[in-house]
Amino acid sequence: MEEKFSLPLLQAISDWQRDGNAKQNKKRGQILKEVCVSLPEKYRTCSLCCFRQIALPKGGVWSLIGENCLPEKISSWTPDLGVAMTFKGGVPPKDQGYQGVIFCLLPPPGSVIVNLCELYQDSDFIAALKKNQQHIANYHNGVGRHGNDQCEVVLEIASMAQDDIYSLGGHSSSFDDLIDRVAKEIYGHAATAVEREALMHQVEHVRSRAGPRWLKPEVTHRVLKKIKPRVEWLATVKHLKNAAE
Repeated sequence: MEEKFSLPLLQAISDWQRDGNAKQNKKRGQILKEVCVSLPEKYRTCSLCCFRQIALPKGGVWSLIGENCLPEKISSWTPDLGVAMTFKGGVPPKDQGYQGVIFCLLPPPGSVIVNLCELYQDSDFIAALKKNQQHIANYHNGVGRHGNDQCEVVLEIASMAQDDIYSLGGHSSSFDDLIDRVAKEIYGHAATAVEREALMHQVEHVRSRAGPRWLKPEVTHRVLKKIKPRVEWLATVKHLKNAAE
């Protein structure tokens, strides 16, 4: 009797969960799509909103904000916002040319390649992985390493728009720099050691708010609204420049 979860399916899932470059991930995504099409529908649907974190270079930021269309592909999403926020270290490092963005959407009909969150809840799937462990190439770098840690849903989305943005990643000054700035405003001079210690004692509870952080959705929307006139002006300039060439 044919097994419920075939070795090619298990291998494709494990390969998808391995680290890889863009070319490898594109190939693995297509294979995953092909082998998952025969899975029961409950493993190819998701009724929850899903999140995806991306570190966008300048060109990607313009595609998203300026042209309102960021091309997408078969990619990993998660219904767990916490997973999306901490993925690959969270907010991209400051001054390296990347803008962190978290997207949110309800998967459109037919967009779910495989709901790995749901699949990992199936005892038969777990048993199949265990049984075929020795036959799955690079098992320990794929399913053996990640399992259901990322609560993953694999979606095929053509593109994303500005309305899909849930949060932008931002950086404030370090906590110590903020303390020095506030101290100078309060005391009118660089704080003494005693003054600084007293001030730090009062604001220690907000230390975690300094440095890299994901903006709340309402703050993100205010930021996008604020820069909209500038973006529209740049888009007009770009259009006129292209028309003149």
